[in-house]
Amino acid sequence: TASCQAVSSQSMFGRLQQSRVWGAVRALRSNTGASFVKQPPRQPWSARKRGIAGLAAVGTCTLAGVTIFGLEVPGLDEGLVRSMRFWRYAGPIYAHYRITERMVQSLPEAEQDKAFEELHEKYAPQIKQLILMLRGFYIKVGQMGATRADFVPQQFIDELETLQDKVPAEDFAHVRETVEKSLGRKLEEVFAWIDEQPLGSASIGQVHRARLHDGREVVVKVKYPLVEQVFESDMATIETFCKIAQPEQLPFLREVRKQFMTEFDYAREARSLQQIADNIEPIFNEVRVPHPLPELCTRDVLVMEYLQGQKLLTAIKDHFRELAQSQGKDFDQLCKEHAAAPPADSWSLRSYMFLIRARRSIANVAITAYNWTLGLLWGPRAYLPPVRFINIPHIMDLLLRVHGHEVLHDGMFNGDPHPGNILLMPDGRLGLIDYGQVKTLSVAHRIPLAKLFVALADGRSDDVCKIHTKMGVVLDRDDKYVLEHLAIIGFDRDDRVTTGGLNLQAFIEHLNSRASIKESADDYVLVARLSVLLRGIGTHIGYPVRTAVAWKQIALDFLKQHNEDPYKI
Repeated sequence: TASCQAVSSQSMFGRLQQSRVWGAVRALRSNTGASFVKQPPRQPWSARKRGIAGLAAVGTCTLAGVTIFGLEVPGLDEGLVRSMRFWRYAGPIYAHYRITERMVQSLPEAEQDKAFEELHEKYAPQIKQLILMLRGFYIKVGQMGATRADFVPQQFIDELETLQDKVPAEDFAHVRETVEKSLGRKLEEVFAWIDEQPLGSASIGQVHRARLHDGREVVVKVKYPLVEQVFESDMATIETFCKIAQPEQLPFLREVRKQFMTEFDYAREARSLQQIADNIEPIFNEVRVPHPLPELCTRDVLVMEYLQGQKLLTAIKDHFRELAQSQGKDFDQLCKEHAAAPPADSWSLRSYMFLIRARRSIANVAITAYNWTLGLLWGPRAYLPPVRFINIPHIMDLLLRVHGHEVLHDGMFNGDPHPGNILLMPDGRLGLIDYGQVKTLSVAHRIPLAKLFVALADGRSDDVCKIHTKMGVVLDRDDKYVLEHLAIIGFDRDDRVTTGGLNLQAFIEHLNSRASIKESADDYVLVARLSVLLRGIGTHIGYPVRTAVAWKQIALDFLKQHNEDPYKI
């Protein structure tokens, strides 16, 4: 189903979270469908020892063969070499986690945690380096994992956050060659100035700031060389892994392959940018989408207006540093207090910031009085600078409303709103950039989706199951619990209450052990992915959300517009 599939791209990292044998300790472990509740009988030590030795031997022989025949023979196909590199580096990590799992399963929980914490410390940098070496689709997986601080270990979060926009860039000579070839003109004829240092670089291309001859500030997005060709080989590698380890995720990969291929066409992205800007900017005046310059857009080059602003997460971190300084606290201490406190609503934060600003104003009045009296004798004192106010709940609410409107009212939405694609502009508006993965949904597809959001928000279990089935989800056995919870995870929430305290990946494995997916709702995969990403952003900035609850009113308005009864299934 779309819900399970959308989460699967994070499964590699989700399995690294809690150091429990039947929870997220399943680091890099394949989905065997075994129940997480009942552990298999422990084998005698000698048998376990032979099993571990056998696993290690098979892995060593396989990797040795890969190294000999995959990386030391010149003239091999690039796709084959990339596949060999993946297995060469990922294989030992996979084996180490599996072996450790077997070795510590009888130890006290604290000792299990310690063993896996050591693995996280060791392998988080290596996983990042592997992703940077292979790039392409692997970066997309890393970007998504970096948003899920609720079940991805902190060691991996710290490493993967840089993948949002700081992937090592291609040499500027490639930028010049691609622009000149695509536009049929010299670079200097197109731009009065272009910064050779990229503003950002990610999975399939990099972005440079530039200025046109008429003075307009723009950004130039240029595709990496051979990125389409390596994507096909990478998907083949991942599909091979899934066939062995997680066959139920193959439908998700088919949808990802189809959708990701559209991201390689920058001319299509330019059209999507303009259409979405036309859709949402008249309604949401706190949001900006960069407008493209169609005459300078091709399949390999995209030129659009420049939006000034900070990445959202960077702006929020700077905001907390200012708050910590104003309160005389350490930055890390304030972050811990924020994480431990229950989420505040927008009004409470406005009141809090009003008090802080009032205190500063009163202090500055006192400083003024001092400077014009005693300060004339002993020297003036500096005024307290203003405190910038970032209303995190309001930002999260705005992101939810904008994307809910895109999905349900427009039927055209961005399926990849990770934090690196959200800017906080100087005037307080949000800049939404990077519309390579835009999905369209017909009214016929949106009607059951809207009814599902309403049913999920209301907690109507039977209706959730009926709608989810009508959307195309079929299990290999009748199990309403599985059907309902797949919908909940995909389109509403994935907190510990939902999963019974389990790590998300372990809970999905539990669902699969009860009933596996026979037919999936491929058309809704990117909606589920959007929901997962938005929830990840909320968790990351300390404001967890439920997408079905946030989108219920939008769904009701949409259904009313189309004369549909939200409670008629």
